Amino acid sequence: MRTLELNKSILWYVKQTGSTKKTDSDGYYTGETVPTFSVPTQIKIALYPSNGSVTERIFGKDASLDMIGVSNDVVLDETCFLFLTQPTVGQDYFTTYDYSVSMIKQSLNTYNYGFKRRV
Repeated sequence: MRTLELNKSILWYVKQTGSTKKTDSDGYYTGETVPTFSVPTQIKIALYPSNGSVTERIFGKDASLDMIGVSNDVVLDETCFLFLTQPTVGQDYFTTYDYSVSMIKQSLNTYNYGFKRRV
């Protein structure tokens, strides 16, 4: 019942695909690496606040989460950033994301995600 189309919200996500070496204005490598991300993709996932017994049953009493996402077909990992509105390609995703994936619990038929809000 949690994964009905009626309960789903539209989100956008980007996934970390790798990293590149950072260069300065002269073209020399600085020794730092910058993560690269995929193109923003729209998903529909059921979102719930993380207060109540459902959160405790899925993630335990010590889970410090802001939202819970439940889906049958959306597969995320812990390198994903979620947005409530469509982000522009090439923007700094580290400073503009709304939620990050903090915990993942997979059951037989569903994926349960714990999301942390950016401070």
